[in-house]
Amino acid sequence: MTSLKNRLALPSPLFGLFCSTPAALTVELIAAAGYDFLIIDLEHTLIGPEQLAAMLMAARASNISALVRVAAMHQAVQALDNGAEGIVFARVRSAAQALDAVRACHYAPRGQRGLNSTWHSAYGREDLSETMRSMSHETLVIAMIEDVEGLAQVDAIAAVEGIDVLMEGAADLSQSLGLPWQTRHPRVRAGVSAMQSATTRHGKAFCALPRAQEDFDAAIRQQVRLFILGDERGISRRAMSAHLAQHKPTFG
Repeated sequence: MTSLKNRLALPSPLFGLFCSTPAALTVELIAAAGYDFLIIDLEHTLIGPEQLAAMLMAARASNISALVRVAAMHQAVQALDNGAEGIVFARVRSAAQALDAVRACHYAPRGQRGLNSTWHSAYGREDLSETMRSMSHETLVIAMIEDVEGLAQVDAIAAVEGIDVLMEGAADLSQSLGLPWQTRHPRVRAGVSAMQSATTRHGKAFCALPRAQEDFDAAIRQQVRLFILGDERGISRRAMSAHLAQHKPTFG
């Protein structure tokens, strides 16, 4: 399977979901539905290390690219060593934080990721130096911009070598702007637009999180090609509610 990082260069859009349910089966369901990738979320969940390892194994078996949104920097190398194709760092606020993220995800000379023989090298069966070179071309580093501090530094963050993608975090940005959950407020939209412009200036990819069809249509017109289409829990709840509404009788 071609890595997600290499597929970013293709013209066709790529669609993913946040995966917050701590189960390998959920990963398999997302893959079976046809999504291109998923982001296992450690920031807002209690997914443990053993569950994460099983979910990443399920992703490999299901031929779907798996990224991990980490809650702490040390989780990056653990997720990568266990098969994550990339790491999503929440609330990146400065170029210094972005550089720390790159260093955590890459081997020398670009980074400081610790050496180990993992499944990438078939636990040492394959040439370890070649594995390191391969990982430098396949590992994605994604910075989420989610507050006014990060927005003020977005150009410097996008300029950091090794940052591959900027991802918008309109929900938390709305809160940071004093407009909680008003993700389509003009000030929030202007912030998201500034993020996208920074990626264009610095040759990086931009990942959108559209919350309505018109948001998605606008992003397509703006040549966005990487999308997160929500969280699988909300999608499941809406699907079950719609299913129940079809069968539940109306009384009174």
